[in-house]
Amino acid sequence: MKTLMAMGGALNRKKPLVLREFVRRAGGTEARIAILPQASALDDTWQYYEDLFKELGAAEATSLRFRQRNEADSPERLAILRKASGIFIAGGNQMRLAALLGGTMFESELHQAYQRGVIIGGTSAGAAVLSQVMIAYGKNGSTPREGICQFLPGFGFSKKIIFDQHFRQRDRIGRLIYAVTASPGVLGVGVDEDTAAILVDDDEITVAGSGSVMILDGSQIAETDVAEIEKKAPIAVSGLNLHVLTDGCTYRLVTRQASIPSKVLLSE
Repeated sequence: MKTLMAMGGALNRKKPLVLREFVRRAGGTEARIAILPQASALDDTWQYYEDLFKELGAAEATSLRFRQRNEADSPERLAILRKASGIFIAGGNQMRLAALLGGTMFESELHQAYQRGVIIGGTSAGAAVLSQVMIAYGKNGSTPREGICQFLPGFGFSKKIIFDQHFRQRDRIGRLIYAVTASPGVLGVGVDEDTAAILVDDDEITVAGSGSVMILDGSQIAETDVAEIEKKAPIAVSGLNLHVLTDGCTYRLVTRQASIPSKVLLSE
């Protein structure tokens, strides 16, 4: 089973529902977690996550700390990836991740780990970089406009999805609409803070956490002027399907169908 866990950032440490689920899927008390802190500009990010994962019961939590491409492929670091049961990519700037690791043996080891069933999760920038098409930069706002975001290659664990994060909190629906309208074959997945979209076998998405996940499906788009609009003007689109899913909801990429579990209302 291949699992990606795209987290929307600002994870709640006091009620760590999302990271607790990551640890559970990585093996619980036997989890061996490799942490990639490179996207962060802060010096203590590695320590923060090592301590947090150990608090959550992981057997091991080891940070792979380096800032230069020529440091990535050391045998010691590659060996840690090979024995990991979970790989966690911290937030910050997704361009740091792509520029530092793209084309390295380290990136190749990440893909091999994913193929053998190691869960790979990322928060904020670490979520954006999971897909083949990555939103590298962009502006906030609810209206999709020409040039509202810039796309660059991510790590490419999924070719079917483009992830966005801090979604509702930073009003990023406009740029995800633009991304999906410009490339309707890719599913847009916008993840709120303290929330995760868990993708299993590149097909089923399960939502976990306190917020929501918005899924934009452009496969049924009827009309759009996205290819003709210039100078940051708004675009028009018709037939875009939207799903808003919360904790426990699922979505199948194969069928393009969502499932919302029934909730029993308790009388006072």
